Amino acid sequence: MSNVPSSKAIRTPAELVYILQELKQAVAAGYIEQIRPDPSPFATDSSVEDIEEAGPWPDYIELRFRAPRDGARYMLSVDTYHGAGGTWGPE
Repeated sequence: MSNVPSSKAIRTPAELVYILQELKQAVAAGYIEQIRPDPSPFATDSSVEDIEEAGPWPDYIELRFRAPRDGARYMLSVDTYHGAGGTWGPE
């Protein structure tokens, strides 16, 4: 689905800001919706809309999404505390 951000590795704060902006736009347009699947010990409790691009960010961001059109599931997983980066893509 071309309206869902493409899979990507997140290696810098600028890349995280970019994907957060893309995700917020995709959610606002209805291409994806944030979901809260079975409890995960690492899941972030806030919605993507509440995460400020300028920070401060939680130490670890784990957000899950679903495309209503086809049910495809996606995950954003980023370690901001250690600066190890993360990923965005299909689950």
